[in-house]
Amino acid sequence: MLNDLDIWLERLSSLYKSQMREAASAEGMQVVHLEILRYLSVCNHYSNTAQAISEYLGQTKGSISQSLKVLEKDGFIERNPCREDKRVIRVFMTKKGEHSLERMCEYLMPNLEAKPNDIDLVRSLLQKWQNQNDHQGFGQCQSCRFNRELKNGEFLCGLTEAPLTKTDIKKICREHEFYAINTKK
Repeated sequence: MLNDLDIWLERLSSLYKSQMREAASAEGMQVVHLEILRYLSVCNHYSNTAQAISEYLGQTKGSISQSLKVLEKDGFIERNPCREDKRVIRVFMTKKGEHSLERMCEYLMPNLEAKPNDIDLVRSLLQKWQNQNDHQGFGQCQSCRFNRELKNGEFLCGLTEAPLTKTDIKKICREHEFYAINTKK
């Protein structure tokens, strides 16, 4: 039986999915294409691969591969080998993709003022859900247990030892792990 939280999350999810269908349709795209472009707009440079997109969206690799082919053919994305490891193919949004995404995003969320407590509540729900169901992390570096703020105001990924900027810590990473949450009641 559904509890109150289930009901409200389902309603919020349904409304959001409906808005996504409308936004994608207005651009002549499928919802998965919008989801891919949105993901690419917020993922970090470790997470812009077909594999990461597949994991993030919960879609098969084959399905994502077909969608990436369509997006690439239509000029919304480009794929390039990674400089450090030529076996890895990185996916990047083009200017055309960015402009299309901007138009689609106008449909998605009303101009709601997101208060810090609202964001904390949603982040907390996500964290609990992911932890209870052993789901892949995918979260902003700023909430990751590996993120280290240095004395000079810069940041460092404790997992990769790579420097991070203030912009980087707002992006989504597939290696994200929340700090351990207090599970005491």
